[in-house]
Amino acid sequence: MKKNFSDNFLLNRTQRIQLLSEQQQWDLIIIGGGITGAGILKLACQQGLKVLLIEQKDFAWGSSSRSSKMIHGGLRYLPEGQFGLTLESVRERQKLLQEADGLVTQQSFVVSHYARHFPWPWIFNLLLWIYDRFAGKKQHRSWSKENYSYLAPGIKQKDSLGGSQFVDAMTDDARLVLRLLQESQQIGALTLNYFKAVQLVKTNDKITGVIVKDEESEQQIELIGKVVVNATGAWANDLFDKTEHSIELRPLRGSHIILPSWRLPVASAISVMHPEDRRPVQIFPWQNVTVIGTTDVEHLQPLSLEPAISQLELDYLLDCIQYQFPDANIENEDIISTFAGVRPVVAGHTLLSNKWMSNKWMSKTGLGKNIKSLKPSQEKREHSIWQQPGLISIAGGKLTTFRVIAVQVLKLVLKELNIKKSIEETQVFEQTSAKIFNELEKAILEKSVLEKIRANYGQLAYQFLQQTKPEELNSISYSKCLWADLIWAAKYEQVMHLDDLLFRRTRIGNVLPNGAMDEFNKIKPICLQYLNWTEEQWQYEAIRYEKIWKTSYSLPKLADETI
Repeated sequence: MKKNFSDNFLLNRTQRIQLLSEQQQWDLIIIGGGITGAGILKLACQQGLKVLLIEQKDFAWGSSSRSSKMIHGGLRYLPEGQFGLTLESVRERQKLLQEADGLVTQQSFVVSHYARHFPWPWIFNLLLWIYDRFAGKKQHRSWSKENYSYLAPGIKQKDSLGGSQFVDAMTDDARLVLRLLQESQQIGALTLNYFKAVQLVKTNDKITGVIVKDEESEQQIELIGKVVVNATGAWANDLFDKTEHSIELRPLRGSHIILPSWRLPVASAISVMHPEDRRPVQIFPWQNVTVIGTTDVEHLQPLSLEPAISQLELDYLLDCIQYQFPDANIENEDIISTFAGVRPVVAGHTLLSNKWMSNKWMSKTGLGKNIKSLKPSQEKREHSIWQQPGLISIAGGKLTTFRVIAVQVLKLVLKELNIKKSIEETQVFEQTSAKIFNELEKAILEKSVLEKIRANYGQLAYQFLQQTKPEELNSISYSKCLWADLIWAAKYEQVMHLDDLLFRRTRIGNVLPNGAMDEFNKIKPICLQYLNWTEEQWQYEAIRYEKIWKTSYSLPKLADETI
């Protein structure tokens, strides 16, 4: 086995907390275990810093496991004139396709064209020409009405002018986070989930650490750090309020529904315009199911609770499907599950991106009054970074550009630590060696299984295989998840609750009927053996999981929100 496989990645929770208590000072403490925090963690480790990452819930619990799963170049930003953002996103997409091969994969996208409706073929293909120029290669083409129907079976034919096809990318967002955490621990980082930052520590007007609380024991520990990074996304103000600063965040919810692939079979991701407001809605293949989303609504519920789709959002998505696929007749009974995420959007971004513009100034000038007059879908998705002595905070941003955000934050960290290093082109993912890949090829005949293991576990792919029995390489029902994935996660990936295992370490809670509870008779022995749960703990977790699934991943209760 590789020597680093015995480092921090293998520690159990007790050992992690012990190490946490023994470390007198950290170079960097990162608060937030989503894609932003994980990206910063990985780059910081690569620079040799002593780094700790803590997360108040589970890793990727927030928007980083509830996104639309797309690694895209931001084609929709081109008509708005955001060429810089699009170019940056395209470049990052290409890097991820190369570095995270298998975890980030190319995906065909198609857009329908109709008479008298945007997007018109000529202008859309002009945008695609610019899009491909940014990528450095031609990847789009036009399809006639007759041939387009093969790409989008069952799509509305009335007034059809055909469609356009281009290329972007897809991922498993939660596994993207977990791969970064895994590689960071292999080179010395310490990570802890269910550890909440309850208060920042300030000394002489400088942030010098953070007080954290263990969810399990409720023990509080004061940690000292040369620099603290607030990468909590939509929760950023939970810390800012205690330091007399705040960011004008606007929590926006995006919700999706999941269907069996046979009920709405799609090979390409299909972007369609909603008949009500002409917003684009995506229908795409993912994890052997079909996903439909997203909405864009104000999220008014407490951020501490699991977000959930509302009845109006569900109706909105079903209306779109009925309009665009009139013969599909999709109904509530066809839906396997739903999921909703809250985007950490900075309100009125163009006004607030300047760190010298305080909220007090905004209020005094009256500019802040119009921030929320923008429709949710009109808010910009760029990120913003705020800095004060000892503390760096990030909000906003996109899944695709997490490395760019990490580089910008780490530059500030290194400057604070008086370290001069060039990190612009740092490769964020470690590459699987040819030797490991050859060993995998010898052991596994099915290419899709080989690719999946290599994508999820990178340099630990061979160790994964060494510990796996042949029968554990079987898929769970029709999902892409292997029984070996559950065992590995229970052993090494800091699973605390059943929903960690079924919604984020694997996705079977999302893609299998009834939240995969029909598989509990096989899942239970894994939890008892590798998580050391008692019968009583299993019963508690099973009841807890069922409640979470029914509340936040099933069909909604009536709500009075508006789209």
